[in-house]
Amino acid sequence: MTIEPKYLMNWYYSKHLTIVLLCLIVTFNLEAQVALSTFIDIGENNVSEGIYVKSSVLGAYQFGETKITAGSQINLKSNSTNALAGISINVAQEFTIKEFQFEVAGLFLCNPFSEVMHESNWGVLVNVKRTHFMYKLGTSFRTYRITKKASENYDIGSNKSLHENWNLMYLVGYNLKPMDNNWNLSMTLTNIDHFLINQETNPMVYLRGTYDVKSSLGLYMETWCKSAGSLNISANNFGFFFRTGVKWNLDLKK
Repeated sequence: MTIEPKYLMNWYYSKHLTIVLLCLIVTFNLEAQVALSTFIDIGENNVSEGIYVKSSVLGAYQFGETKITAGSQINLKSNSTNALAGISINVAQEFTIKEFQFEVAGLFLCNPFSEVMHESNWGVLVNVKRTHFMYKLGTSFRTYRITKKASENYDIGSNKSLHENWNLMYLVGYNLKPMDNNWNLSMTLTNIDHFLINQETNPMVYLRGTYDVKSSLGLYMETWCKSAGSLNISANNFGFFFRTGVKWNLDLKK
């Protein structure tokens, strides 16, 4: 497998930019809990024209009941002309009502998947975690927008964007062990990922294995299967990918 030079250079700068931004965030709040994770996706689907490889970095810090997460995804090997595959920002707040704990999160995703059109999503999610189960439910607002370059090249003067409102987001997951166990196996049905929100009728299923080497270092692997139209009359396989990653946790309170 050969990684194209332009993708390799953007991957290098993306990694370092995320680390620098995370360091700047930490300087504003020395009481934060910080997490940094990086992972690789390798897969194939009906439109990838062969194997694709993506690299991602996510940086997060939590102060009190508030957690902010931001990240970027880079194409290392792809039929896309854009090196940048996605950007995500997530701000979550924990709440407790009569011993019932849940989290409300606002998110923004940007996917510049081609030189002609980009996709962006704004959304709100309610997250609930129990000993073995995890649930997410929310709505998003999607916009497809013609790029400025495409507008000039194809002389597009109007109707440059398409909006989809009140799209459903969902996730249901089951963990074999309690979530705080040092190793775990889980199965999840969802239409959302770090840098992606699928249509409601195109759910994804993934198996996940995790192992905490120590409290500050965790490893994980995932196998994802994507479908097309599973909630319609006819369903087809769209693609699959494998993900492997590392997560570092740093508690600055210590």
